[in-house]
Amino acid sequence: MNDSRKATTLAPALALIALGWIGTQPALAEGEAAPATPIVEATTPTVAVEGEVLTKSRPVVDATVYAYEVATYKLVKVLTDDDGRFLFGSLPAGMYKLIAHKDGFAPTIALLLRRKADERQFVEIEMQDEVEGDVLAAEDYWSVRGRVPADVLRDIQHAWTREESSLEPGIRVAGLSGFEGDMLAHGGYEQLGAFGEAHLTGAEFDLRGTVGTYQIGLNGIYQQLVPERSAFGEKAPEGQVRSVALALENARDSKLSVASSAGQLASAGNGAMMPVDLEHHQLQWSARAAALGRSGVKAQYDVKAQYTEEANYHRPGWVNPVEIPEASRTWHLEGAYASELTERTSLKAGLTYQQRSGQASYLAGYPAGNTVLDPLIDEAIGVYGLADSKIMPRVVVEYGLFSSVRGGSLSLMPHGGMVVDLGSSWKARTAFAHRVEEGETDPTYRGFSTAFFRDTTACHDVGDACYEVFFSRGDGDGDDTISVGAVHREFAETLQLYFSPDFFDRLESLFVVQGDQLPEIQFSMVRRIAPKVLARLESNIAAGGGGIFYATDDVPYENQVRYLVTSLDTRFQHTSTGVFVAFHHLEQELNPVLDKPAPQTGGVEMQRLQVMLTQDLNVLADFASNWAVRFNVELSRGATPYTLTSTDDLHKKLTGGISVSF
Repeated sequence: MNDSRKATTLAPALALIALGWIGTQPALAEGEAAPATPIVEATTPTVAVEGEVLTKSRPVVDATVYAYEVATYKLVKVLTDDDGRFLFGSLPAGMYKLIAHKDGFAPTIALLLRRKADERQFVEIEMQDEVEGDVLAAEDYWSVRGRVPADVLRDIQHAWTREESSLEPGIRVAGLSGFEGDMLAHGGYEQLGAFGEAHLTGAEFDLRGTVGTYQIGLNGIYQQLVPERSAFGEKAPEGQVRSVALALENARDSKLSVASSAGQLASAGNGAMMPVDLEHHQLQWSARAAALGRSGVKAQYDVKAQYTEEANYHRPGWVNPVEIPEASRTWHLEGAYASELTERTSLKAGLTYQQRSGQASYLAGYPAGNTVLDPLIDEAIGVYGLADSKIMPRVVVEYGLFSSVRGGSLSLMPHGGMVVDLGSSWKARTAFAHRVEEGETDPTYRGFSTAFFRDTTACHDVGDACYEVFFSRGDGDGDDTISVGAVHREFAETLQLYFSPDFFDRLESLFVVQGDQLPEIQFSMVRRIAPKVLARLESNIAAGGGGIFYATDDVPYENQVRYLVTSLDTRFQHTSTGVFVAFHHLEQELNPVLDKPAPQTGGVEMQRLQVMLTQDLNVLADFASNWAVRFNVELSRGATPYTLTSTDDLHKKLTGGISVSF
């Protein structure tokens, strides 16, 4: 993925940090449902396109990388250095095929779109070993070879008499200094029901630069929400989100990142306003080194430390699960090691430690027979190992074990899976995991975690069983891909699923509890519907439940949850226009299981429709810097930043902004 795409996802990534979900869960993967911000990067003129060629964890040395412009047939080539890196100092705007080639590897193609000649981009190319005498591997080789331009094929087939030595290895430019950045300012208003309207303002910045052999990045975000009037007899406080992140990278051998964020708001319930606070800090370090002393094979080390402090953030108001404290502090520490054991087998192993302490005095309504401890303290230690082995040219087997110790109880979750290459660019993947427990669990604590609804790692932390089957197809260029699959999850403890990366949309969440079963269908497709129109469609639909939900009114309920999340992101490349449309529909019902009055009988239903338009202004005029505008409209029912509501009132949110890259 090129670096400009990373820059466009600045706002969602920083918002996720502000939410603090990563305080109790592994960091989320890039590219969640939040829309991209259309910021076009400015660049350092002496570096146009840089990248890395590797095989999983091992760099490919002395590989030839071709840049083939599909419209003018212009061909440029460079070599990778000892770390698998390459550099094109200058590439005009246009559509390129980047082809990586080296004897013993199948040619690999990556598509690159350059909107401007001075745009700085980064591309990572992963190559596959070529198995001599393997018919299936040969078929795959010729499938890729058929997409390689004829000029490149002639160059590859030429008898290389070390004329490549005249090529300059694609190393990072030593001593290069200078910074580039993006800035965004936006504002608007949002309807808050009983609180009238609220003014929204915000700003974001992203600075990147190179000093010697160090790459430096600094990101920041600020948002403010100011309501017009009061409700429940008191003024609703202003809401604020502040976040800053610093990343430092040394020649791609080590990376250090530090992030800090804080958010303040309020929650309306029982005729009063309760403060909502969230503070999150994270430090992450990773490094590459030779694996077990073997030259040419590199290992990856990762260390992560997170601290999260919250008050009333995870309590939605309409229902109070007994597992959720009024306030909590959470430490999460993790260390991981990944390496290739052999040419066909890779391994990843890790150790985690998590401690959550909180105020549990409000749990006086916990079901009879259990003793409530105050303060609440929960500790868990986890060890995991994952490996994959290529047992056939088109079959990869995955296997592993996740284990954790909490309160004297040992939990084991074996994991298995398989990836099969079906030919014609189709692949199938299946995986399963099932929890096994030994020892008695602590009756005073039933467990509680949080996650984004797309987080695939959540099942290993709170799941009782997980099963999934996926089929996918890709054309190698990323312009025509499709993935469809089904996931079935059974839960061992309470999990709060969030559906928006915006701190002010924290109430857009659902609870699943111990005993719930949640089948889900997932679909995604990327399609070039016209030569200059690229569209991405994603959809997730799930419905299930059946677990027993214990609320603080001392009444058990049967839980039922349903959600539909779908989005369409379309990019008109000729006019540099983006259109993003998303729809969320969330439902949760609690049905009493006892024959007595149940004051919390009912449920909540939330809907949200979002339409965002982005437009790069440089296609209209020749500005010195890259300018873009963004307009966002949202219509929702069932939730505002301050309260959940059962009315059918339609809430509106309208924001606009302008960004500049320099």
